[in-house]
Amino acid sequence: MWCHRGTVLYLRLMRSSTIKKFMAMREALVNEKAALEARLAEINEALGVASEPEAAPAAPANMRGRPVAKKKVTGKKRAGRAKNAKSLKSAVLEALGKKALSRQGIVAAVQKAGYVFSTKNPLNSVSAMLYSDKKTFKNDKGKFSKK
Repeated sequence: MWCHRGTVLYLRLMRSSTIKKFMAMREALVNEKAALEARLAEINEALGVASEPEAAPAAPANMRGRPVAKKKVTGKKRAGRAKNAKSLKSAVLEALGKKALSRQGIVAAVQKAGYVFSTKNPLNSVSAMLYSDKKTFKNDKGKFSKK
């Protein structure tokens, strides 16, 4: 029959020995690291390299949640947002005038009027506005007009 006190004492001894083993292994690794760094310094000196060994990266903080994505470093800078005199909606309303146009026709007319898009695909921006604002724009078989 197991005694509760005996089990607790056994677990404490087991934890204590596990911690001691861990501390001994850690100490051995720290000593080995110091020896390797000293040897690397000797090799660098023999090669004539004056660089210091790089410090190991700091351990990340114990943060919860999704890890933060690292940003890619590219040579190109991202273009800033275009500064237009009118909003996209008012430019589209002006382009529509009194005739109905397709989405592609609207994009061409708005660009011809001088509106500058800051996106690679302006059709997406115009389409999102046309399909979401049903109070302002009427869709008749792919041709849009003012209401």
